[in-house]
Amino acid sequence: MSESIRNISLYFQEGTSDKEYHVRLTKSGDMYSVNVQYGRRGSTLSAGNKASDVSLEEAEKVYAKVVAEKTKKGYHE
Repeated sequence: MSESIRNISLYFQEGTSDKEYHVRLTKSGDMYSVNVQYGRRGSTLSAGNKASDVSLEEAEKVYAKVVAEKTKKGYHE
């Protein structure tokens, strides 16, 4: 069973575009993962994995990188 350590929900709305992006850092045993969900707001979201079974330090780096990339593209909380 995995435990959520940190998560953020980001949104982007411009013109007809209305998207959401969720990033979650989870712990399972002694290892950590970074998972994402994304898609058009109100529809079924796609899921992905940015890192799995890595150290906390590595997972935090990946988490921060994904959040930075999305905010640079105009996403906000």
